Amino acid sequence: MGLLKSIENVFNSSKESIKNKNGNICISHFGELDSDKISEICESTENYLFDIGAAKKNIKIIFNVLIEGLQNIKNHGAFSKEGIQHYFFNISVFNEYFICSFSNLIDKNHIASLSNNIDHLNTLDKIGLKSIYLETLTNGKISKKGGAGLGVIIMAMKSKNKIDYLYNPIDDELSLVTLNIKVDKL
Repeated sequence: MGLLKSIENVFNSSKESIKNKNGNICISHFGELDSDKISEICESTENYLFDIGAAKKNIKIIFNVLIEGLQNIKNHGAFSKEGIQHYFFNISVFNEYFICSFSNLIDKNHIASLSNNIDHLNTLDKIGLKSIYLETLTNGKISKKGGAGLGVIIMAMKSKNKIDYLYNPIDDELSLVTLNIKVDKL
């Protein structure tokens, strides 16, 4: 099976999983990503959230998480052998919360580092997250490709929830990493 087909299968499985958990997908995208597309996605998401009557604070949090997640994909996602940066994302609405899911390619050599960094972030409280955020800002080591850098820290801080993640092997060198960011309804 080809790379694109493998990623598309994971994308379709993610959408099916959301439906099976009684969630509704409000925004979903599979394909190329550039600054114009990020702006378009953000505008569509904001409009949708206003239309469903989401709390203003939820809209702000989701907007911040969305920007960080999409920028993370654009700036840090690995490229296929063909030089393409494959990715997808979904924003889903459930009864008690929203889930923002971001998936992009990652070099398999970076999986352990990313997992360790996210696991560490998940152990921190609000004060600990703020401390690591400030440390990351000031130490000049914002992120190597594959590291849980500033964007992931910001998503953890804004969502006030643990980051759920998983990997799907794609080929000998690449996996698809998915970060699920939960935002509780207010």
